[in-house]
Amino acid sequence: MKKNFYHFILSLGLMTLLTACQSKVTLYYYPVPPEQTQPTSELRLLQNIHEYTLDNGLQVVIKEDKRAPVVMTQIWYGVGANDEPVGKGGLSHFLEHLMFKDTPKVSSDEFSRLISHYGGSNNAYTSSDVTVYHEILPANRYALALELEANRMKNVLFKPEQIQSERQVVQEERRSRTDDNPMAKAWERFLPFVYGDTPRGRPIIGSMADIESLTMDDLKHWYATWYVPNNATLVIVGDVDKDDALTHIKKYFGDIPKGDPVPARDPAQFIHADDLNAGKGGVSERHVVIKEAVQVPTLILAWQAPTLSSLKLTNRHTADNERELLALGLFDDVLSGGASGRFAKNLVKKELVTSVHSSYDSTGYGDGFFMVMATPKAGVSLDETKHLVLDEIKRTMTDPIDQKELDRSMVATKTALVFASEGVSGQASLLGMLKNENIPFGKIQEELAILPTISTDEIKNAGKKYLSDERMYSAYILPKDE
Repeated sequence: MKKNFYHFILSLGLMTLLTACQSKVTLYYYPVPPEQTQPTSELRLLQNIHEYTLDNGLQVVIKEDKRAPVVMTQIWYGVGANDEPVGKGGLSHFLEHLMFKDTPKVSSDEFSRLISHYGGSNNAYTSSDVTVYHEILPANRYALALELEANRMKNVLFKPEQIQSERQVVQEERRSRTDDNPMAKAWERFLPFVYGDTPRGRPIIGSMADIESLTMDDLKHWYATWYVPNNATLVIVGDVDKDDALTHIKKYFGDIPKGDPVPARDPAQFIHADDLNAGKGGVSERHVVIKEAVQVPTLILAWQAPTLSSLKLTNRHTADNERELLALGLFDDVLSGGASGRFAKNLVKKELVTSVHSSYDSTGYGDGFFMVMATPKAGVSLDETKHLVLDEIKRTMTDPIDQKELDRSMVATKTALVFASEGVSGQASLLGMLKNENIPFGKIQEELAILPTISTDEIKNAGKKYLSDERMYSAYILPKDE
């Protein structure tokens, strides 16, 4: 999980782009006097956290951080593209847009106008697993966000003209970010190659045909099913008093009725046979060539790999298996840890490839994957590039790993976590992610303590187990004229 915390923090500003949302998320950073800096024994992120559950099932996380007179409010709904039926792709994202439209109390123009009038900002994003709305306001106005969010949890009007208008907005969003973006189109074709006909093989924003076919009844049913207090987590971080905040929360959210239990996901849709058979051999490499109007060829390699949730879904969640995920994250860092990573030192700096990086994320529902993307030097084939990349991966499985490489990874991880603790946005987003995935907040501190104890042999063995040739998916993204 080490890598996912690190990447989660650093990717907050990109999350909207990646999940087809409305606009860029801002990371709010406020300098703090030296005497207010956190003690080294515990991350500031984990201090002054208070958790509650209202009678209607709403989960509440309040973190007091009085270093700056601002408050970030986020509400996380446990629904995303993973929950959508075939033919109804993009429901969650479409509904996200409609949540900014009329209610009996607040018009669509009024919502953002009220927030900005008091010096705040607001936005939202949709992912595979969640839909998240957030507002940042001066501390003396944070209750406005609670009132507005409670109001739209149950009172969106679904006016036909607003649905049709927003449908056109979503369709244009899809055109600009996917249909007119050759690499995004290629990626959209690659996902079902890896995930098959499962929810994660489908685009979060939905296909153009799905967006066009969604009806008012579809949207109202989705809203009634998932936008209930017992499927939501409210996170407040900033200059608040916990008792005062809880009073406001009960005032605005307490009378909203508890909904029916939300539909459960089918775990079989999110667990891949490659994960369960890791290290046991298997079918030969799977390969696809995807041609789009890209400017340069791209190599994609992917190996299905477990996450914390998939370990739990398959009754494999043990301390040893969790440790193995940490080791796989360190393997990723050794390869792709910035300018000092092996990919950069041995391939990019030696001008063997133009760019190459890896990523592994152990959060999210169901299996994830360990992925490598590379672009070749001019005149170098993707076959040659693939050979160079795989050779570097295999050397990392067998050659000694220097302690300096691991030390760099530790510093990068701790620095990223400290950075998250410096802004109310980063803190709220990380706490919301952990709460939504039922990961105890203290897991961060626990894993920071475990990481230095992981041996280089464990790191190499994790790579050997999960990055075997017979488990590899590869794709060549080529210009259409090649």
